Amino acid sequence: MLEYITIKGTNLISSRIALGTWAIGGWIWGGTDEKESIRTIHAALDHGINLIDTAPIYGQGRSEEIVGEALHQAGRRENIILATKVGVDWTSGRIERNSTR
Repeated sequence: MLEYITIKGTNLISSRIALGTWAIGGWIWGGTDEKESIRTIHAALDHGINLIDTAPIYGQGRSEEIVGEALHQAGRRENIILATKVGVDWTSGRIERNSTR
């Protein structure tokens, strides 16, 4: 049975297991099968996982786009906790660290 915890200092109840989406970004892994990735996300949700780890650097945003589409299709965004990272920017044409607002 999947376990859940309350994230300290919040009212958020999270599954102890998260779905990591680095490979879904496809950048280093040789591409992404979008339909299979969406099926994977839906399967995680169906099994009670409500914590999804993603980041803009995963496939230079591709992972976040696929996660967004999967949640849109599932219609369950309000029940999901998204964990992401900050501090990486590539708007200038190269990857740079950026911790500004």
